[in-house]
Amino acid sequence: MTMTVYGKDTPAADMGKALTFRIWDASQGVAYTDAQIAVDGSPIDVTFSQDKMLGNFDKPVIWTKSENVEQLIPVHLNWNWIAFGVVPKSPYLDHIFADYADWQLLIKDRTLFSDYNGAEWNGTLQPVANAMYKLRIDRLPTTKKEAPNSLLAVSGRQLKEDAERAVTLSKGWNWIAYTPLTTMTVDEALAAANPQTGDIVKSQTAVAIYGPYGWEGSLKALEGGHGYLYFTNDSTGKSFLYPAASAKARMAAPRRAAEEDELRIFHPVELGLYPSNMTMVIRLLAADGSPVDTCEVGAFIGDECRGAARASSRGLYYLVISGEGAGQPMTLRSCIDGQIIDIDNSLMYVSEDNIGTSWDPYVIDLSEIRTGISTIAADDDDNDSDWYTLQGFKIGRKPTQPGVYIHHGKKVVIKLKK
Repeated sequence: MTMTVYGKDTPAADMGKALTFRIWDASQGVAYTDAQIAVDGSPIDVTFSQDKMLGNFDKPVIWTKSENVEQLIPVHLNWNWIAFGVVPKSPYLDHIFADYADWQLLIKDRTLFSDYNGAEWNGTLQPVANAMYKLRIDRLPTTKKEAPNSLLAVSGRQLKEDAERAVTLSKGWNWIAYTPLTTMTVDEALAAANPQTGDIVKSQTAVAIYGPYGWEGSLKALEGGHGYLYFTNDSTGKSFLYPAASAKARMAAPRRAAEEDELRIFHPVELGLYPSNMTMVIRLLAADGSPVDTCEVGAFIGDECRGAARASSRGLYYLVISGEGAGQPMTLRSCIDGQIIDIDNSLMYVSEDNIGTSWDPYVIDLSEIRTGISTIAADDDDNDSDWYTLQGFKIGRKPTQPGVYIHHGKKVVIKLKK
């Protein structure tokens, strides 16, 4: 093949600079880095030279891909659950995170951590392939950028041997790395894990539970560069391998929420604000015992909405509630007939807890919840901050304007005294 490198208004300073090449392999869905170039059988180093052409029909340029590929890991401010699907060319954290030198970083596994303070890395953790990590990206006092680079680029060789690729599961919660570079459905990715009834896999935003009908929930696919938590009650311990990427998997894309799944009432806190989460599977019941599948359910700790969900096709609410630690009182709210009401205030937040399953959900009988309208004078409850608009926005103080508000989970009409 012939090779032409295009440039526009190329400055003189670029002349003679070395060029590096990558090869995109569409059959595997990966980009190989450090490609070698040869002409007439002899490897060459290529430098930029305007109007120069390498190779012709008689002596084409030969491209040879290296074993190194580039993985692009999506990241954002705050906490990220990440995984490396390659063995980085450089094992040093300052090399892996070179593009994030303007940010404060912390990376940890279940037992070790290292952090970066803007000048140097400190700690005992050195990332390796096939492990899940929690990565936090914060601002430094000197940070001027509005947001970090949304893609962490890591170059290295793909995992080859079964010993490198194996995922080990033990009883309880496991931090697992999803190491393939392509997206697979939960069913396809975890088929070799031999899931049992009650197994759970979750991300920062979605959850799936294995039951009589297979995997069910809001988590539809596993994506390259992400880490997941997997729960099993199997005490024997086991390991499995992700399958080789199929044509179906290579064509797969992360599931985009359908318009009917998008939240309209509740607005959860920023993604990754907290490092952990807990999950719930909820069913709402009407007075006649039929499921209510037209609502939103939001989980609140204090004034913060920590998670919210609309009903699935089976009328279940798969709620992922972000947080940290345990013992914080939690309130579930919903919007019923235009009213935002407390539907449950009996629960405590516990990281990695799960309440309810697809076949035995946590049931809330809406007919038992009082939603009547009361009236309150404008000069009552001066120090009470539990006031919301009908749209669910907290006012933080007693309203001064007459109207209809939500107060302690009830619709309240404010009337000014004459």
